Amino acid sequence: MDENKILKWIFSIFALILIGLEFVALGMDSHYKYDFIFLMILLTVLYAVREKIHLHWSHYLVFSLFLLVHDLGMFDLYRMSPLGIEYDHWVHILFGFIAALMIMRFYQYSDMPHKKAAPIIVILLVLGFSAAHELYEFTGAILLGEGEGVLFIGAGDLDEWDTQKDMLNNLIGSIIGVVFYAVLENTGAKPEKKQAAARKKKKKPR
Repeated sequence: MDENKILKWIFSIFALILIGLEFVALGMDSHYKYDFIFLMILLTVLYAVREKIHLHWSHYLVFSLFLLVHDLGMFDLYRMSPLGIEYDHWVHILFGFIAALMIMRFYQYSDMPHKKAAPIIVILLVLGFSAAHELYEFTGAILLGEGEGVLFIGAGDLDEWDTQKDMLNNLIGSIIGVVFYAVLENTGAKPEKKQAAARKKKKKPR
């Protein structure tokens, strides 16, 4: 199947899932009803810029799953600790992982300089996104107070070291993502890279 069609299917399926969960959140009168806007914007924007950032369908799938994993927090999952690790920690590790994969691919398949330094640059970028998210959460907590979802302070946010732990988990996820991407590059992604280079040559004006 064509990759664009796969991306379209992923977008459509997860958009419907998030819309369905929004109705659930409205029925529960959960603060997660506000997160729907934030999640749909992320899902839609990433799909809209898929060609510009060289988005791979598998990366988009994992990113969509990350959005879903967060949204399922409306069922008090942030109070749980799967395998002895807080649910919130798993979410941040997953974000760091998939963000690193997407940025690594964009960096490798575009005309970016200093490609050998890409792993360090990617990890720093993920930490930058993480810091921006923490500031966003902090602003919501100050303005709106206690509650559920990304804009309110609640389960998963009450630890005095929450910000530091969130950024540490994003860092762990990004390191895993960079290593995973490097392993894939060395084992089977080279033909795809050659195809991308060939496509780029065809687009150049004669």
